[in-house]
Amino acid sequence: MDSLTKARATINEIDKEMAELFEQRMKAVEQVIAYKQEHSLPILDASREASVIANNLSYIQEDAYRPYYEEFIQDVMRISRFFQKAKLHQDKIAYAGTLGAFSHIAAMKLFPDERLIHLPTFEEVVEAVEQGEVAYGVLPFENSYTGEVGENMDLILAHDIYIHQMYDLKIEQNLMGIKGTRIENIKQVYSKDQAISQSRKFLEGRHIECIPYPNTAIAAQYIAEQKDPTKAAIASKETAALYDLEILARNINTSDQNTTRFIVIGKHMPKDGNRISMVFTVAHKTGSLAKVMSIISDHGFNMESIHSRSLKDEPFAYYFYVELVAQLHSAAFTALYEAMKPLCKRIKIAGSYQLESRDKI
Repeated sequence: MDSLTKARATINEIDKEMAELFEQRMKAVEQVIAYKQEHSLPILDASREASVIANNLSYIQEDAYRPYYEEFIQDVMRISRFFQKAKLHQDKIAYAGTLGAFSHIAAMKLFPDERLIHLPTFEEVVEAVEQGEVAYGVLPFENSYTGEVGENMDLILAHDIYIHQMYDLKIEQNLMGIKGTRIENIKQVYSKDQAISQSRKFLEGRHIECIPYPNTAIAAQYIAEQKDPTKAAIASKETAALYDLEILARNINTSDQNTTRFIVIGKHMPKDGNRISMVFTVAHKTGSLAKVMSIISDHGFNMESIHSRSLKDEPFAYYFYVELVAQLHSAAFTALYEAMKPLCKRIKIAGSYQLESRDKI
């Protein structure tokens, strides 16, 4: 047996032993998963990983091998995290719509290494998060031109979910149709109602019938399937490429600063951040809301946003959504929360997240 064949035979034996040890390690990881699930612990424990890497490096006698073994152990830890996420459904991120929807684009930017799951409706995304079927959901929350996505505010009030993150995506709406058609041929345009509203100025005077669709990507998919030169969709340029449509007019949104703020929702309350979202209702009496606003001001909190929405089961009654510059576990916020409780019929901390000041965005 020559030296190359002998070396390869040795490697094969070592690989066999490593495979057996890998299986033993992953079985131990499953025990860790069960414990973390029972005690609601996070998957990533940075101090534990650093300790494991340091301990393993101490076993290496040959200095030349040390940096390569460190990279090997880091890969083992990364594989362990991915396995834990898969077992706990924490490798899945849900968004509403289909491929190419703006929610899909936002989800790809927010979670480039995770498995993205598309569901038909916003409510199904929320329910998947609430039931633990996915780790997080990505939902549109507010547009700089058309305002809040009210149905998603309603879902935050109605379900046990919390805002973990906010992300601003610059929106560019485009008119698209099948290959070979022209703008003057278009008689009907399909898109999400907000996308149509955002493009209203472009559409005015063109005698085009606007037909709302569940979302922009589904509208584009419909146009591609119909192959009708008189129909068009309003959607992203990524969607045009995905469904092999021709962009007839670019960036047709009325405002060139058109931006949609997306939220990342999770099942559990985040640990902390520099912003807090709250939803609350007050008694239907004169001055009730003013008293709550006064308490927020008296406690020294900056309220960056407030929205009102009608309560579906109480005619002419409303709930309020506010964003405060605050830290969840601070004594100051605890004092504010306690002061608000007697004035609110219902109050919910809807999220805690890190966000730059609005004047910096």
